[in-house]
Amino acid sequence: MRNNKNKCSLVVLCCLCAMPVSAKIIPWKEQIPSSLSVFQGKAQPLADLTENRILIYAHPAQPITLPTFKNPQSMTGKFYTGAVIVPTNSQNVAQLLSNYTQYNGLFPTLKSAKVLEQQGSITQMKYQVHIPTPIPILNFKENVVMQHHLTANSISTIVLDAPIPYGAGKIEWFDLGSNKTLITLTQWGDFNQPKGFLFSTILKAIPEAKLGIPSGTNAFLLEALQQHFKTPTYQTLKAGKLPEPHLSSSQVQKIAALSQQSQEPVSFILPSNKVPYQHGLESLRFSSSYQYFAKSPQQMQHWLNAPSYQELFPRQIKYIEIKKIDPNTFDADYKISVGLGVINIPFDFKLRFDYPNSLKNEFHAVGGDLKFIRGGMQLIPQGNGTLLNVTSAMKIHDKAPFLLRAMRSMPYHDMLPAIGGNTVLALKIKQKMK
Repeated sequence: MRNNKNKCSLVVLCCLCAMPVSAKIIPWKEQIPSSLSVFQGKAQPLADLTENRILIYAHPAQPITLPTFKNPQSMTGKFYTGAVIVPTNSQNVAQLLSNYTQYNGLFPTLKSAKVLEQQGSITQMKYQVHIPTPIPILNFKENVVMQHHLTANSISTIVLDAPIPYGAGKIEWFDLGSNKTLITLTQWGDFNQPKGFLFSTILKAIPEAKLGIPSGTNAFLLEALQQHFKTPTYQTLKAGKLPEPHLSSSQVQKIAALSQQSQEPVSFILPSNKVPYQHGLESLRFSSSYQYFAKSPQQMQHWLNAPSYQELFPRQIKYIEIKKIDPNTFDADYKISVGLGVINIPFDFKLRFDYPNSLKNEFHAVGGDLKFIRGGMQLIPQGNGTLLNVTSAMKIHDKAPFLLRAMRSMPYHDMLPAIGGNTVLALKIKQKMK
């Protein structure tokens, strides 16, 4: 289970890679839903739900047609939206985001940004991406070509050439007053026709990763914007405690409605927390995801059990050894192996599961290849259904095995695995519950 989280950060960054290409301006009338479409067109309710976090949610499925499609037929897809509030006015945000040639200083891994074509408010750009890693076969040094369409408070973008050959997105900004701006990113990509050996190999080895790419992509880009405008802050957790989003009952109902409509999780990436360990305080970045199920909590209890993860990820989890500590505490030793072409990556995760009650578990690492894993799952009764809440954090320490440690060269390696892993876990459970 946790090995899938590691791969999410790598797969998300693959989305930025492409083969060099040059093309003329392509006529395009975008049909991307506004981030506010599921909030009755109002920015403030979305801002109230976002607060000081990154919020990620999906829109209901819809037909999607792009001029880059080889065939004129549309396909059905879901747009994912991410939202963040930054402490500056909307004019500063517009100035930053419309300066495409400076994106290489804004988004990690981008090394250059070059204008290919420009017609009025439409600009075609080529971005070079370079991600060095200690493993040569996993190095990236590629180009991606996009076409941006600028309006008063948005930039719509279509992908012209990339490992994800068909994709589109829209970034919007809404002035909230008091020197605050809500920034949203709504995007979709077709992951069923990947280009390039490395990207295709990764998705073939870990097809579940497709489920976590949209949330991971939004998290990557919005975290870059957040770090540009905000000074990081930390809260110290009490020993053995997990952070809480502190949601009102109406907000929980809205989250349930969003998840029920889209059949996808609603997720929060929380501010950094300092977590007590024997050696001192360790900085961890938690994500908390909510998935609606039209099932009773009792029907969902099976997925709180440690052995159930092998049912969800049989290709990766080869063996589980369970040891009972006391009636409410179990240790689970997961033997995991992932093949990436000529590379076979084995992992050993040891987690301790505690069960405070029948609707909740909490887990943390007690050995294995990752020291800093912490989280929990909770079943929240919601009308005639249940909200499954998954909260987790995972960070690769500097003395982890070499192949794991190589992932530390990826931007936001302390954040992306958790948000991607939460999403994949929730959607795999949804598949099993059909």
